[in-house]
Amino acid sequence: MGRVAALLLGLLLAPAAPAAPPLWTTLPPGGQPASCADFSRLIARARPAVVAVHTREREESAADSGAPLPYWPLFPEVPHRQRRGIGSGFIIRADGYIVTNHHVVAGAESITVRLADGARDVPARLVGSDERSDVALLKIDSSRPLPVLPLGRSETLPVGSWVVAIGNPFGLAAVATKGIVSGKGRSLDDLPAFRRGYFDFIQTDAAIDMGSSGGPLLNLRGEVVGINTAINARARGIGFAVPVDLAKAILPALLEHGRAERAYLGIRIERVEWEQARRNGLPETRGVQVTAVLEGGPAARAGMHPGDILVELGGRRIRGTGDVGWKVSTLPVGRPCRLVVLREGRRVELQLTPVARAGRKGPVQGGSTAVAGQALAGLDLAVVAQEGDAGHQAGLLVVAVAGQAAERGVRIGDVIVAVNDEPVSSGEQLQRLLAKIPAGGTVRLYLRRRSQRIYVALDKNK
Repeated sequence: MGRVAALLLGLLLAPAAPAAPPLWTTLPPGGQPASCADFSRLIARARPAVVAVHTREREESAADSGAPLPYWPLFPEVPHRQRRGIGSGFIIRADGYIVTNHHVVAGAESITVRLADGARDVPARLVGSDERSDVALLKIDSSRPLPVLPLGRSETLPVGSWVVAIGNPFGLAAVATKGIVSGKGRSLDDLPAFRRGYFDFIQTDAAIDMGSSGGPLLNLRGEVVGINTAINARARGIGFAVPVDLAKAILPALLEHGRAERAYLGIRIERVEWEQARRNGLPETRGVQVTAVLEGGPAARAGMHPGDILVELGGRRIRGTGDVGWKVSTLPVGRPCRLVVLREGRRVELQLTPVARAGRKGPVQGGSTAVAGQALAGLDLAVVAQEGDAGHQAGLLVVAVAGQAAERGVRIGDVIVAVNDEPVSSGEQLQRLLAKIPAGGTVRLYLRRRSQRIYVALDKNK
């Protein structure tokens, strides 16, 4: 064998570079244990992976002392006008990746992690942090593999199920408390410290106190289902945790970029009313009504229409407007996902590729009026025909609006492009379509408003 051939063979047989391990582990599928009488084994397995997070920060960057939730105790001042804080965290990868809350490490000049054995404090560096979801990722160096906690699913976590919270309240090491999931999809909008947050928090009566922030909320299998985040000072015994599904959507971006990339779809939404639910065959007002679609945005490119009812996003059911925000903004940017909408009672599946929120743009349209205004009896508005411009079809420009049309969101300057799924370009054409609809029937208007498409349903006056 020649030297060249031997070299080529050596390259072919050389072992490939090892791939980076996954950022977290999961358990094999399985149900919850039948018995919850003894939590000792669960706690004993979990405690070694729970850590205390100590921070040293400048006084000027410390947490707002006027916030209603004191997340970690402030110790007496030390020289150089610095303050110390303590929170919790948990190890998700054996080489030293740790999850905690953003507010535990925000503004810290130095971060130190105390491992569960209490024998040593290890310097930690901040890999990435996201204020809006209150999730942060730390890294410590260790000469030996560290114990880890597997991540579960919060989407399927039932209300009423047992959970265990582990943290370092008031500086006490690895304190475990138990309780149940007393609610899901909770909003912390009324708490100033979370006015920029999401609205799908897990509520629990497992005790969460100062210093517990960033610790794990575990199900009976020992899987992390939430990150303990807040207590409600006005409701003793009620705590909140960031859903682990949200954390799993954020963590890869924190590892790679140090920050979270926000995705958006390019839609406006409203709650589903009973009339829309009934017309689409829904037994309840589930999902959200799409009222506007940004032209050129991801939703428009995927074929979404104003008037669609969005019921599923990326394999997750949409309950209502309250849980759409964080589910949309945590979709992986640039990765196709599946949407399910109801369109006049039909189930329609769409493939959509989210883009970064900062890239949201859309064309601003114009046009000229072609004929005099015409009042539309029964709709409380008047229109003129509008010629189409580059990239836009002709339609009817709204020049006056009153009554129910104004109440339901029609504005002067809107362009009516279709009625009951039929394109319109003249007042006479629209009058013919209206004549087919009985008094009291529904008139579905599809409007163009600058760079958006809007859906409005009106009742034809008797």
